Amino acid sequence: MKLLKYYLRDSAGLILFFFLMLFIIDLILFSSTDLNRALQDILYLNLLFLFLLLIFLAIDYTKWRNSYGELLRVVELGGNIDNLAPEGNRLEQVLIREIIDLKNREKLQETEGLKRNLAEIDDYITKWVHEIKIPLSVCELIAGKLEEEELDDLAMELIHETERINFLVNQVLHMSRASSYSQDFTVEEVNLGSLVRNVIKNNMNSFIARKIELELGELDFNILTDRKWAYYVIEQIVNNACKYVDNYGIIKIHGKETDEKVILSIWDNGMGIPAKDIGRIFDRGFTGENGRKTARSTGMGLYIAKKIADQLNFDIEVSSQVSRYTEFRVIFYKLSDYLNVTKM
Repeated sequence: MKLLKYYLRDSAGLILFFFLMLFIIDLILFSSTDLNRALQDILYLNLLFLFLLLIFLAIDYTKWRNSYGELLRVVELGGNIDNLAPEGNRLEQVLIREIIDLKNREKLQETEGLKRNLAEIDDYITKWVHEIKIPLSVCELIAGKLEEEELDDLAMELIHETERINFLVNQVLHMSRASSYSQDFTVEEVNLGSLVRNVIKNNMNSFIARKIELELGELDFNILTDRKWAYYVIEQIVNNACKYVDNYGIIKIHGKETDEKVILSIWDNGMGIPAKDIGRIFDRGFTGENGRKTARSTGMGLYIAKKIADQLNFDIEVSSQVSRYTEFRVIFYKLSDYLNVTKM
């Protein structure tokens, strides 16, 4: 019915012209013949013309609906119109095809421009990260000298803050790469235990500074993933555990294997996540109640981790009770599930 309304509105001029011509013909016939004898013939002629008009409109409406009906439906639903350009040589049909081609070229140019801008930003961030690591290395050397001079507390605090800066710098680098059009990943067989031990080694000072007890369970499992990105995800979760656990707290890390997957569990007895926040911890920029308490949360770490997990087809699950525990489970699926790995 809506299509018919559009068609009648577009054809209103033609229909009006037809009735005007019919009216003129009737006037001529009325004025040139005997009215009593010609009235029946004129009425018959009018009915014949109206019948022909209806046939013409029905045929033309069918052609019009075939040309524009699906296009109108897709436009209203916000779909893709690239393959629905009307065929034919009428001016409006040619114009619609040319407009679609023009908008596609404009969108392609815009997309290419955005890609170039993102590539430039990514290149700048990569260079900046490598440059900033130089003064960070100097700070680590200074901390080492402070330890030699038996200023252990000051040295430990400097090392801890340097590692924190280094972690945030790496987070910027991973964020830029995860949001770009790059294909920076390689799925390979990785030993989970080796991956976890490297994370712990690089974050050992956080454990020492907070006097955190670390319990490692069985981790000797092989998983299929990208080593670098999986390392980042695990490090992010371990870093969060260190950040939100109290001094002398406990962090337990262990793995479990089933026929379909390998599950890495990272458990801590920290402050826990409120129930109202747990469904939003992977949202971009969300810090929640705990983030406001510590004032050290950016709300980006878990967002990036979840984005990476989605792109590499592994899952992150979380359960928690306030003031009791938080447990993250990173689920790595076996070979058959990696046929659909998403390019980053």
